[in-house]
Amino acid sequence: MAVNANPVSKDSIIITFGEKTRLIIYGEDRQELEKLLKYDLNALLRDLEARLDTIEGDTKIYYDELDGRDYLKDKSDADKDKNYVRIGLRGIRIKDGDTEVNITSRGVDIKDGGERVKIGSVEKDSTEEDDDDDHVTRIRKVNRYSSPRKGFNVNVGLNAYGDNQPMGYNTSDYDLRPFGSRYISLGLVRSATIARGNSVGLHMDFGLNASWYNLMFDGSNTVEKTATGVAFVPLMDRDNRELELSKSKLTVPYINFSLMPTLSFPKSAISYISAGVYGGYRLGGYTKTKTAGTGEKDHVRTNYYLDDFRYGAAFELGIRNFPDLFVNYDFNTLFEDNRGPAVRMISFGIRL
Repeated sequence: MAVNANPVSKDSIIITFGEKTRLIIYGEDRQELEKLLKYDLNALLRDLEARLDTIEGDTKIYYDELDGRDYLKDKSDADKDKNYVRIGLRGIRIKDGDTEVNITSRGVDIKDGGERVKIGSVEKDSTEEDDDDDHVTRIRKVNRYSSPRKGFNVNVGLNAYGDNQPMGYNTSDYDLRPFGSRYISLGLVRSATIARGNSVGLHMDFGLNASWYNLMFDGSNTVEKTATGVAFVPLMDRDNRELELSKSKLTVPYINFSLMPTLSFPKSAISYISAGVYGGYRLGGYTKTKTAGTGEKDHVRTNYYLDDFRYGAAFELGIRNFPDLFVNYDFNTLFEDNRGPAVRMISFGIRL
């Protein structure tokens, strides 16, 4: 990067770094500016870079006071010039000859030779360290990270039968299309931090979401509710001829609550691991069919002897710079006992 020094008057210098950075050096007169030649500016800039490096990352920030006398090429000159201006966490200290001014949150203390003026309460606390020319104040800021799951979540994935007991049904009548049976959930996660360290944190996540099972059947069968249970039968036309379906699915919506203990890793490629339980209540259900060729659609809304409640175990794995992964497994069966096949659903996919 090119550096151009442009004297704009006898008592100031503007140094241009690129197009957006300016360094302005001002002096009372030319003699004051010539004092710059006594300082090792390269050493000052190196120290400044080191201090900037300390504020990078997630864990700590340092605030330092800089004393320009530390960068004099001839250290003997430091004893000749006792004047300074220091800006630190405790306030502003100015020394010019016999005049000293201390400006803090407690007030102003002015010393001029033998006279002293106080404005406000400027007495030093018993726990406060003595100020000296070499004192540097440092404060460490601990990263206040929270659970990566916190906020609005969208889960998109696929459904399958985690457990399938036909209970007298022909499994081929209700098989699912592998990539046509989709799972979607939208919801919010709130989190309470239980413990937090530099490399790992423990959180308790509370979630509320709406989810949908979209079960796409493989073939031209649809679900029909009978007096004793569900039946998986082909759709017939008015002439009692079997229709070929391009789409046949059962959609089941739920409202769910989840409780997920979560371990977060702010410095690892694995951002979090979460495992817990969930419970849900069914909000309805319907079938949708689409006839091949004509594209005619039909919706039938009924409960299809679906279990009103849903509950199970959930697991999530967060991978930094990659979509998070989730798996849900229902402990309950999709249909009521003895009303349909004893199938338990498993859902898996990514969290957006």
